[in-house]
Amino acid sequence: MEQTELERIAEAILFAAGEPVELERIAMAAECDPDEAEQAVRSLMDRLSYERRGIRILRLEPALARVYRHDGVR
Repeated sequence: MEQTELERIAEAILFAAGEPVELERIAMAAECDPDEAEQAVRSLMDRLSYERRGIRILRLEPALARVYRHDGVR
């Protein structure tokens, strides 16, 4: 599966869950191994930061959560 597709899946899962999600759950839903899911999440985190989007991904060991930015971005 392509990296961008895994990013989209991870973002959708985190958005729909509304609560922290463990990386293993993302990997299971995306039918990939946890290392691929980790790489996709890291790439998603970088992209959201670079594009200064209104959301970001936080690592809350052992899970990940989608949160809104609070740094004055409009």
